[in-house]
Amino acid sequence: MGRITSLLIAFFVLVIAGSFGVVLHIRLGATIPVATLAAITTAIAIGMVHMVAARGRDRRRIRAEIRDLLHSDSRLGKAMEEIRQRFDDIAEMEKRLEAHEANLELRVSNLVDHHVVESVDGLIDMRIDEVKNTLVSDMQMIETLVKQLAEGVKSGGPAVVPDKPVLNGSSDPDSPLSHLDDADVLDMVRKSIADNKFDLYLQPMVTLPQRKVKFYEALSRLRSDDGELILPSDYIRVAEPAGIMPMIDNLLLYRSVQVVRQLTRRNRNVGVFCNISAHSLVDAEFFPQFVDFMEHNRSLAGSMYFELAQSVVSGLGPVEVESMSALADHGFRFSMDHVTALDFDPRDLAERGFKFIKIPAELLLSSSEDTGAQIHPADLSDLLGRNGITLVAEKIETEATVVNLLDYDVTLGQGFLFSEPKPVRGETFQDAAPPEPVSKAV
Repeated sequence: MGRITSLLIAFFVLVIAGSFGVVLHIRLGATIPVATLAAITTAIAIGMVHMVAARGRDRRRIRAEIRDLLHSDSRLGKAMEEIRQRFDDIAEMEKRLEAHEANLELRVSNLVDHHVVESVDGLIDMRIDEVKNTLVSDMQMIETLVKQLAEGVKSGGPAVVPDKPVLNGSSDPDSPLSHLDDADVLDMVRKSIADNKFDLYLQPMVTLPQRKVKFYEALSRLRSDDGELILPSDYIRVAEPAGIMPMIDNLLLYRSVQVVRQLTRRNRNVGVFCNISAHSLVDAEFFPQFVDFMEHNRSLAGSMYFELAQSVVSGLGPVEVESMSALADHGFRFSMDHVTALDFDPRDLAERGFKFIKIPAELLLSSSEDTGAQIHPADLSDLLGRNGITLVAEKIETEATVVNLLDYDVTLGQGFLFSEPKPVRGETFQDAAPPEPVSKAV
């Protein structure tokens, strides 16, 4: 820009000087050499005037900059002086704090007398009482389980159970037991329960897109004599009419509590989802003892969530609602899974204590209009979040599904892409260490 301005000024100087020479030659009759010399002299004079004026402006600008620098230097000096003063004040405060800490240590050492020892003993007694209460509740739960196992397996007959669907576990692959008839499967289930061949599996739920383990879902598995796994898709259809589901649910709930205890000793930010059926909610003998058991373990309320299928939630009766309220009164919250339609009311679920809703990824990403949703599924996560409910996408099996779910603002996912359900070792019930998922980058 400066070069263009200088060229323009030089051009105009030449124009003015040339015009002056032309006027001298035409109007005043000066010869061409004289007119040319006059034009050159005029150009030099105008250029000199411009240079003097420009230098004057430069001098004024430099003087102003020097004044600003001197002023800034003065302010910097004052600021440095203030900083040095603050450092001195901090050093003085540190000396006072050291003296105060030494004084406190002296006072604390003087307070270690008979009264303090009595207070410490009192705290220890309180902790011992808490441990005793926990052990008592555990024993009561074990007694209930043993009693139900003994009565249910010996009788072998059907029990009266509510006419509601029960779902315990997530989607499983086809079972090798599918070729057996119901009677053979039922005998195998009864024998597995009698022989205590019950396994607890954990499948992780991870954050998206980081894929950091946030929760685990507890799943029940039975084993036959030859070690064959009996999956929920096999035993539920025969266990329900035979009245065996409450026993399986109770075993799952009790062992899940044991695992949660171990997990929370290592990481308070990890939780476990445990399936609970309508059978357990209406079991007049078991459920009151289970509520008492959970009351003694209410410290796990922020780490353990009870999971019910959408079909169960939509058909809850007064007894089930009262049972859920009893658990909610102790701080425990719920999750809804096995969702087949998106026509639920988030506000109603939130009022009942639901904090999570697990929706199959295929249903969530479906372009079909018969999902029952009142809004576009892409807005569902935001709607649930406004009601304090977190959306979990389950049954994720491909990387493409993960990419699409991120566009739907889904922050939690579960599925075989991250990890299949893995068994908790038997010794884990003394020292739980759940399996880690196989993590892949998006």
